Amino acid sequence: MTTSTQGSGDIGSPEPSMERRIVPVGAVVLTTFFALLYALRGSIALLDRGEDPRWAQQVGWSLAMWWTCLPLLPPLAALVRRFPVGRPRPWRNAGILLLGTTAAAWLRHVLMTPVVVAITGVPDVTASAAARTLTYFTVFLVMVALLHAVHYYRAERARELREALLTRGLAEARLAALRTQLQPHFVFNVLNAVTTLLHADPMAADRMLTRFAALLRMILHEETEEHALERELDLLARYVELMQLRFGDRIVVEWAVADAAWGARVPFLVLQPLVENAYEHGLAKRETGGRVRIGAARTGDALQLIVEDDGEGIDVEARAIIGLGNAETGSGIGLRNTRNRLSQLYGARASMVLERTPGGGTRALVTLPFIDGPHESEGPRA
Repeated sequence: MTTSTQGSGDIGSPEPSMERRIVPVGAVVLTTFFALLYALRGSIALLDRGEDPRWAQQVGWSLAMWWTCLPLLPPLAALVRRFPVGRPRPWRNAGILLLGTTAAAWLRHVLMTPVVVAITGVPDVTASAAARTLTYFTVFLVMVALLHAVHYYRAERARELREALLTRGLAEARLAALRTQLQPHFVFNVLNAVTTLLHADPMAADRMLTRFAALLRMILHEETEEHALERELDLLARYVELMQLRFGDRIVVEWAVADAAWGARVPFLVLQPLVENAYEHGLAKRETGGRVRIGAARTGDALQLIVEDDGEGIDVEARAIIGLGNAETGSGIGLRNTRNRLSQLYGARASMVLERTPGGGTRALVTLPFIDGPHESEGPRA
């Protein structure tokens, strides 16, 4: 059975085309900057000699000269990916990159100079070959630095992704474990309720067992960790029918669900342990019966779920000390499970409070972030 967490945000993979986008743009910007700088310097030199600056010609020639550096970018990128400056061998890799950058500068001059001459018709000045090679080396060194920035950015993004996936996997494993704990506890408690009727009212026990089988099929086919409150209340209404077969008319159930709350998303079976607690620990021992009130309402950005009974009430302080349950009898597993699932799904944005009511009963108040979702089924509307 699969689970899904909410609020963690969507985790995307690092952009595989990041390097293909950033590096070419940065390289074009860098070489264009150098081209315009060289064109400006050449035109100013002509002005100083009293000649026509020939701005367009200078810019065209400079762009042809510097843009022909770009074909050497892919080999440099491959070299950076293979030998980035960093652990475990920073000095060796730095030396390899320096040699590669020097080779790229020399190849640029040897291979691309005839291309530039053919394009522009401006003959190359042999005396400036060494100076130009050194300039190309400087440009390629800046490109290598840019490639390193992208390389380490992608490595950091990949590390963050691995950590996020690990965290999400751990959270999903914990939720799966909690859900695995919840279902047997639920089954055991309902079957225990059936056995109490087996001798006193066999027909009611038979009907209860049949309806429980139908409910259990629905629960086992629920594959998500969250669903619409409407779906939750539909399941809960079927559970209440089981309890009413056991307790009869002496326990009255009231539903008070605001219209704005029906589509909100809630954790799977978040209310069932609270209603079970109201029946078993609040009203089961009272011969006069009592009342259970189930409510839901939206309050700003929060959803509040309430299960309240007018039964005997609980020792809140004692239960808080032992984690909402009795370690010897095993009671309170459902409540602890609910609290732990809320913490896993929503962190500090959710809470569950168990308290006495002024009349002596018990109120369970669950507060969740309000997350709207689709309506899924018709339930017991108030």
